[in-house]
Amino acid sequence: MNSKRYADKRKFGYVEAPKEDMPPEHVRKIIKDHGDMSSRKFRHDKRVYLGALKFVPHAVYKLLENMPMPWEQVRHVKVIYHITGAITFVNEIPWVIEPVYIAQWGTMWIMMRREKRDRRHFKRMRFPPFDDEEPPLDYADNILDVDPLEAIELELDEEEDSAVHQWFFDHQPLRYSNFVNGPSYKRWKLPLPIMGALYRLAGQLLSDFGDKNYFYLFEEQAFITAKSLNMCIPGGPKFEPLFRDMDTRDDDWNEFNDINKLIIRSPIRTEYKVAFPYLYNNRPRKVRLSVYHYPLTMYIKTEDPDLPAYYYDPLIHPIPSYKSQRAGARQLDEDVGHDDDEWALPEGVEPLLADVPLYRYAGL
Repeated sequence: MNSKRYADKRKFGYVEAPKEDMPPEHVRKIIKDHGDMSSRKFRHDKRVYLGALKFVPHAVYKLLENMPMPWEQVRHVKVIYHITGAITFVNEIPWVIEPVYIAQWGTMWIMMRREKRDRRHFKRMRFPPFDDEEPPLDYADNILDVDPLEAIELELDEEEDSAVHQWFFDHQPLRYSNFVNGPSYKRWKLPLPIMGALYRLAGQLLSDFGDKNYFYLFEEQAFITAKSLNMCIPGGPKFEPLFRDMDTRDDDWNEFNDINKLIIRSPIRTEYKVAFPYLYNNRPRKVRLSVYHYPLTMYIKTEDPDLPAYYYDPLIHPIPSYKSQRAGARQLDEDVGHDDDEWALPEGVEPLLADVPLYRYAGL
């Protein structure tokens, strides 16, 4: 309705002027004036305040959603408010770049441990903080003039973290760079040096499990199937049923008088019904088939950053320290007349692809 109301073209030729942004002091004065609703001049606003109560959960949700992060000292946001001060919403969506956001919280994980040890920003709070009869604190009188605490930031290395050092702890970093589509902050594409630095900084929060088979029957497709079948995977979440007519069965038909029915005498486990919904269920609806098995992964997270991209890990490529003592091997050594340690390839032999570098950056 408002899009038509403030549009450039209207049927009857009249266009309302768009509302201008007001300074924050304007909203503070409205709320402060309405602090005491017992005055007669506010008798018509009480109905508006009662109607605004149903929007309070959404107002609190938007407030929590835009709460400043630990690495931000202050965050300024736009708000939309009612002229009577009955309700105020934060009018922003906190868009983030996922790898940057995870890396920022990865550094916070390290710093929070130090903060809890030093107890500079942490203080025990006693509940309830306010008495029942105590009036709410006014923001302008009690909080506005108080200097905020210092932001919690991990000290980055200018050489090792040079790709992210300048903007890592900014609010919506790279917003006006070529890596993001613009102020809408919805699409991004980061180069390899930045992604490498972010991956290293986010190492505290990233999972070591790269094998998708580890999450078999504990991923989105399996949960949707369990909800559709009104079942609960053991150890998993329980959902509201998607279909509430699961128990209404036709008395004239059952598994004993149907010649096409597959009769299984032993009890069927829930995991079987979720993994093979079309086989073990009478009426599968809106189910999704999960991948039964992914290819095996032999990836092991390295602790040493100086190791090359491809190397033999002793866990999956054990090199035994003993020498083979087979009779044939001993006889061969005796026939040749020297040990394996002294044997070498001829001078003209070179390995395949010797002139190709072992690894290089993608795209170069």
